[in-house]
Amino acid sequence: MLLRFVKREARRWWSGRAGAPPEVERRTGAWHHEDLAWMARLVRHVPGDFAEIGVFRGAAFRKLAALAHEQGRTTHAFDSFRGMAAPQAEDGGQYAAGKFDIGGADAFVRLMGEAGVAREWYRVWAGYIPDCFKDVPPDTRFSLVVVDVDHYRPTADSLAWAAPRIAPGGVLALDDFVPAHDLLATRAIREFLDRQRGFERIAEFNQQLILRRTGKA
Repeated sequence: MLLRFVKREARRWWSGRAGAPPEVERRTGAWHHEDLAWMARLVRHVPGDFAEIGVFRGAAFRKLAALAHEQGRTTHAFDSFRGMAAPQAEDGGQYAAGKFDIGGADAFVRLMGEAGVAREWYRVWAGYIPDCFKDVPPDTRFSLVVVDVDHYRPTADSLAWAAPRIAPGGVLALDDFVPAHDLLATRAIREFLDRQRGFERIAEFNQQLILRRTGKA
C-alpha cells in the first residue's frame, strides 16, 4: 500500500515538472485543483492576470485566486451571479434561464470570504456575457483564463473577448468540450478552433480542453 502511494505521488510530481497534466481522479463538470495548479505553473513567467468566466459558487475560483496571489497577480471573476440566460437553438433547450443562480455578486463575495479568499485578491465583474466585459480596462491582459459557461453564445462571446487579451505563452482552459456533440459550448469551441491559429492544444481530459497561445490571436 505504501509503495503504491509513493509511486503515485512520484508520478504526479514528475508529470508536473515535465509539463504534462497531473495524474489525478477527475470529476466531470468540475475543475480539479491539481489541474489548476499545473496550469498556474505553466504560466508562472507569462505576464497577465488570471480570470474565470462562469464561476458559479467559486469551487475553482478560490483555488485560482490563491494561486494567482502566490504569483503576485489578481484574479477576475466574470458571472451574472443570477444564473444562466435562456437557452438558444444552439443549446438544444438545455439549462433553463436562472439555473445556477447564487443570489448575486454579494453572495459570491461572501462565499469567497468563508473559503478564506481575501477580497483584495480578486475583482468581480457582474453581468451577463458580454455585458460583464464592458468595464474591464482595455489594457488588461491575462496569462490564464478559464471559460466555463455551458451555453453556445456566451462561450463564443467569451472566446472572442478573452483570446486577444491572453499573452503569448498564456493558457486558455475550456470546459464542456465534448467532440462527439455539436451543441452548447462544444459548438462554440469547435468554431473557435476552426478559425483560430494563434493557439495550440496542450491537453484534453475530463471534457476539458487546454490551449496555449503561441502568437497573435
